Amino acid sequence: MSECKVILHGNLIDGTGSALVPDSAVVVRGKCIEAVGKASEVTIPDGAEVIDATGKAVLPGIIEGHAHVGGDAKAQQVLRLSLQRGITTVCSVSANTSGIKLRDAIESGLVRGCARLVAGCIVTCTHGHVKFRAADGPWEVRKAVREMVMAGADFIKTAASGGFWAADETCSVRNYTREELEALVDEAHAWGVPVAVHCHTQPGLNNCIQAGVDQIHHGAFIDEEAVHGIKEKGLYYIPTLAVTCQRNIDGFGNERPWMVEEMQASQEVHRRGVRLAQEIGVRIGVGTDYPGGRWWQIGERTMVELQELAACGMSPMETIVAATRTTAEAFRKLDEIGTIEPGKRADLLVVDGDPLRDISLLADEDSIRIVIKDGTVESAHEEQKACYRVREAQPPDRR
Repeated sequence: MSECKVILHGNLIDGTGSALVPDSAVVVRGKCIEAVGKASEVTIPDGAEVIDATGKAVLPGIIEGHAHVGGDAKAQQVLRLSLQRGITTVCSVSANTSGIKLRDAIESGLVRGCARLVAGCIVTCTHGHVKFRAADGPWEVRKAVREMVMAGADFIKTAASGGFWAADETCSVRNYTREELEALVDEAHAWGVPVAVHCHTQPGLNNCIQAGVDQIHHGAFIDEEAVHGIKEKGLYYIPTLAVTCQRNIDGFGNERPWMVEEMQASQEVHRRGVRLAQEIGVRIGVGTDYPGGRWWQIGERTMVELQELAACGMSPMETIVAATRTTAEAFRKLDEIGTIEPGKRADLLVVDGDPLRDISLLADEDSIRIVIKDGTVESAHEEQKACYRVREAQPPDRR
């Protein structure tokens, strides 16, 4: 089989926010994209494997920016099913050291058929909302960050507020102080890794902004001051609207009444904050506390997040950019993934219909016809396999 593939005649949505390119060609050689453009203007290499995408959309693989995936067999299952649903990269905020091993096994090819894993390691205060490596006070925090970076963390995750989950906390409980956050951020940046922070409320939101974190996740009770602060500092906001969507709240039912009550109270506040963030141009990424409870199919929650963002005023194009380019940029991976451009890894979806008209198409697993990761076709519907053919390249029609 040729190491070169061409996805031909599709309607290209490249993830940059540029206008759709009809009748496109994407040339893939090995793991990377070699050329992109109109089919009439791209040279098709001799002997290339041609995938006919006529009438279909071609877009970058989706990136899930807030997952809880470790390094066990269950994590592998989640990553396999994610890939089949069109999620080619999963950023796990709680991968920790076991997830680092799985990340490396996937990257080396020892574990196949899985979405790429970007591994975050948690550094948290004693009795904090998130838990892994507990550290208190600036110097202990710095040591903990160094340990996690030495272990191979792609990024550091921490918390600046409480959360919904535990019966003995609320979202308004402060976790790390500003002084501790400043030490954590300074140390992580000294070692070249970004910082993602769980935070729902003030004063944690302002503490994060003033400390110079890279990403603020959740913000279920975010206020206007924080939204404008995120914009002014050029931070990324990953709102995880799926957490407070009605379907998720209903899923908990009577099992966790304290949680349901606070989530319900936050629902409109959360969306009002995202609408403001969208209006003023905050860089919004996509994450969901993935994969979610038993009432979510693996892969489904991320696609529902796109619909939630659209309901807050984002266009379908903007939601696709958020789930590809912006999320890749937030995790400092944009030089590798997130857009369909020469030199990037070949992570591609071929999708029935036009997601620029109806973003909910991406939530329908039957609409995802082909998933390509690192240049390899990882998933395809049986009828779509007939689209593959190796042929002699013909001169393009330049009429």
